[in-house]
Amino acid sequence: MTAYRIALRRPGWGVETTVEAPAAPVPLEAWLPLLQSLADRSAAAAAEAAGREGARVSCAKGCGACCRQIIAISLVEAQALARLVSRLPEPRRSQVRARFAAGLAKVAASGVLEADHAAPSADLPLAETPEQRLGAAWFGLGVACPFLEDEACSIYEARPLVCREHQVTSPAAACARLYREPVDRLEPPTRLPQSLARAAARLAGVPVATIPLLMSLELGPEVDAALARPLAPLAALEALLAEIGDYEIAPA
Repeated sequence: MTAYRIALRRPGWGVETTVEAPAAPVPLEAWLPLLQSLADRSAAAAAEAAGREGARVSCAKGCGACCRQIIAISLVEAQALARLVSRLPEPRRSQVRARFAAGLAKVAASGVLEADHAAPSADLPLAETPEQRLGAAWFGLGVACPFLEDEACSIYEARPLVCREHQVTSPAAACARLYREPVDRLEPPTRLPQSLARAAARLAGVPVATIPLLMSLELGPEVDAALARPLAPLAALEALLAEIGDYEIAPA
């Protein structure tokens, strides 16, 4: 392992930390712990900034409304979640796989992904764009994340980057009426799922894409193989940091 000291800067936010980089090439998935740590720091900074203005994060265990949104994750995270599921003991593995299958079947039967969401809807006054109306239609299906159990995340330590960055200061009840009532979402200083998606496209040659978490088990063999390809550690680290913000890196 080689230790590097990194300094990362974005407008209004910065972090300095030490990173242990493997000596041998590794897939992009190996960098998820670093990105998860950065997402946690980004969320904490957003919460602290809100606190200075008198607002408090209202998200708490037991409120799973956000776990019924599309939950867009990077392909790298989708591959990591698929591996996580494959390592679960039985019968839990089959139970979780069944939740994925049932959720996908409900989405497919609804036709929300193929529908035209161009026209505004009086029932969804806060869904102002086609993307938001698609999100509202998906949310209306009530399809829960396959990892949601008793309204809490069953893989909390391994939860996706977007879940780590998502925070609101409005009452929890408003989240259950998404696009019908205002939800005061904190804007994080980073957008790490998108940063990782761009880095994966540069380094692994996969599309620049985020996909619904519900489709994590559906990655094709070509994408799976491309993401599993080992990459030179320092080059991969620099590419990831470059997609996030301005950075400096030096041996620790």
